[in-house]
Amino acid sequence: MGAAARQVTFNVPPLTFNRDDALRYTGLAPKLFGQLETAGSIKGMRIGRNGEVVFLREQLDAVTANLFGGSNSDIDDEFEGLSG
Repeated sequence: MGAAARQVTFNVPPLTFNRDDALRYTGLAPKLFGQLETAGSIKGMRIGRNGEVVFLREQLDAVTANLFGGSNSDIDDEFEGLSG
């Protein structure tokens, strides 16, 4: 018998997500996610043999930050100039 399969865990999120994973990653409600797709704010691409639609992490981050009035900035920028 062969060795048991091992699960691989990455320390960074993947570059792309399928729809279910994109919903979990962003925390957005499916209805809002669908509205953002219809408006063209979020665009999925069909890739792979089965043509699964995937969404870019970078685009999901930007749309989510925009929804909450934030920006995609480095945490260090938030504390720049504050020294004791």
